[in-house]
Amino acid sequence: MIGGRTASLRSRRSLAAVVLLAAACGKHAHPIAGSADDSEGEAADGAPPPMDAREAAQWAAAQQGDPEELMRLEDLVGCEGLRDRADEPSRRLTALYAMEYCADFSELPWLADWATEGGDAEARAALETIGAMAAKPRRATDPEDASELHAGCGALLSLAKSPSRPKERRVLAVHALRMLAERGCVRRADIPTDLDAK
Repeated sequence: MIGGRTASLRSRRSLAAVVLLAAACGKHAHPIAGSADDSEGEAADGAPPPMDAREAAQWAAAQQGDPEELMRLEDLVGCEGLRDRADEPSRRLTALYAMEYCADFSELPWLADWATEGGDAEARAALETIGAMAAKPRRATDPEDASELHAGCGALLSLAKSPSRPKERRVLAVHALRMLAERGCVRRADIPTDLDAK
């Protein structure tokens, strides 16, 4: 009986030691990147973190529209960073033009949304950027952006076919779509021709 009780006590002590060890380890563990605990530098509402001095200076330089400064901005913050910062109206046009230097078409649906629903200045910036991206030589792209490429082309095609939209937007959309057709995201036969010069 005593032997059984002693074994039981040993078992309980071993279990307690394991629990304490696990708790101690947990206190010193580093959170995995992207986990719920890794929230430093990002606002609770999902807004981008505050700018540091370097980023603020690059946004200020890029607002003049110089291609090299826009390229440096994209290189510094990335395409997702451009999109996130575009929530601030004073930076929106700069972000839209800097998107030209994105490495792929992952932000094409976002650009197409601005081309369709944005004000005249935002729509022109988005469409000019899409046209510049489409004009780049075709190269092997990350397969992960294929769905975004097709979604963006679909949105542009809807814009091009919509008689209720401003003619300038439709013309720019058609121009971009004819270049994007080489990438297989839209059939050339589906692109409207009623806006072509007679």
